[in-house]
Amino acid sequence: MKSFYLIGLLLVLALAYSKADKQMIRNAAQACKASEGASDEDVDVLAEGRMPETQTQKCLFSCVQVQFGLSDGKKFLKEGFLKHSEAIVGSGEENRRKAEEIAAECEKITNEDRCQLGADIAECIKQGMEKCESKDA
Repeated sequence: MKSFYLIGLLLVLALAYSKADKQMIRNAAQACKASEGASDEDVDVLAEGRMPETQTQKCLFSCVQVQFGLSDGKKFLKEGFLKHSEAIVGSGEENRRKAEEIAAECEKITNEDRCQLGADIAECIKQGMEKCESKDA
């Protein structure tokens, strides 16, 4: 269950909890790192599944979410999230149901501030993962 929680947080982001997947997230974040003026430490926050705290981290999260189609910079994109749901929550019918629940909950997330939107989406996915975990417990 811990890996289920972290996976959703990362692709928020979004991928899995292994060293190889952390490296994949770091690689995907490189273009965003440059465009957002982020540091290696900011990328670590993303790759380690921690929530963004600084404005730069929020903007980095938003940029990566746009790269993966989870956001258009103004709102959460349910279709993009579901497209990547297997990488986010795993395969199988039960995990697909969880992804649908999370997407339905986050679908209402909008924000004109794209950086705050990145943090809002990360928080929504985190809460959705926690809710799914508590149902499984």
